[in-house]
Amino acid sequence: MGTHFKRGFTIIETMLVLAITGVLIAGLLIGVGSSVSAQRYKDSVATFKSLLQDQYSQVTNVSNDRDSNWTCGSTANPTQSNGGVAPGQSDCVLLGRYISIVGGSITQAVVVGFQNSEAAGASDVATIKANYTLGISTSSIATSSLEWGAQIAWPAKGTGAKKPTMPRSLAMLILRSPDSGTSYTFTSDDVNDITAVNSATLKTMMVEDTTQVPGQLQRTICIDPNGVGVPEMLSVYIGQAADGPGSIETRSFSTIKNDGGDSQC
Repeated sequence: MGTHFKRGFTIIETMLVLAITGVLIAGLLIGVGSSVSAQRYKDSVATFKSLLQDQYSQVTNVSNDRDSNWTCGSTANPTQSNGGVAPGQSDCVLLGRYISIVGGSITQAVVVGFQNSEAAGASDVATIKANYTLGISTSSIATSSLEWGAQIAWPAKGTGAKKPTMPRSLAMLILRSPDSGTSYTFTSDDVNDITAVNSATLKTMMVEDTTQVPGQLQRTICIDPNGVGVPEMLSVYIGQAADGPGSIETRSFSTIKNDGGDSQC
C-alpha cells in the first residue's frame, strides 16, 4: 500500500494570513473614516458659506412675516404686545441683518430702523446713521451651529493671524440703503449678546473705511475641524466692501496665495 499525505495550512501560515488580512481591513477602515471626516468638514464649510450668502438674499428680498402684535416705536425696539401695529403700517422699516458667530454658535436677526429725520448725508451709510435709530427685532432671532462640531478660528499665519487661533467671535452687519438699494457689509470682533444689541452698538460697526475693523475690511474666517484630521483647513472669505452673496467665498491656502494673500489657516 502506498503512503498518503494530507496537505493543509499550518498554524503559522493561518496566523500570517489572518494578520495580513487584519492589516488590510484596518487600513481600509482608516481610509474610509478619513474620507468621511474630510467630506463632513467640507460640508460644514459649504453650509456656513451658504448661510452667510443667504443673509444678502433676505436683505434684498424682504419678507415681512411678523404678526399683528408687533410694536415698534422711536427707540426701534420691536416688542410683542397686545394691540400692536398691523404688518406694513409700522413706523419702523426692515433695514438688514445682524449675525454673530461665537465659536461654532450662530445667531441671526432682523435689523429694523425708525426714521427720525430726512437730512441728506454724504453717503448711504452716513444717511442711515444720521436719520435712523436702529434696533434688533427680538422676535426674529434664530440660532444654529456649524455642522459636525466645527468652529471659527483666526488664521495661524499671515494677515490676521493670532495665537492661539481659538476661541474666535465675529459680528456681521448687512444693511440695505432705503434710498439707493445698495447693500453694505460691516464686521467687528466685538460680539455682544444679541438681546443687548442697540442702535449705538450697530452704528459703531458702521465704519465706511474699507481698511479697518470695525468697518468693511476683508475677513478670512478659518473653519477649525475641532480635532478631526483633514488634508487642509479651509476658510470662508468676506470680500472687502462686500455688497452681495458673490463677495462670500470658500478659500484654501493655495487659493489665497493665487489671489495675492498670505493668510493661512
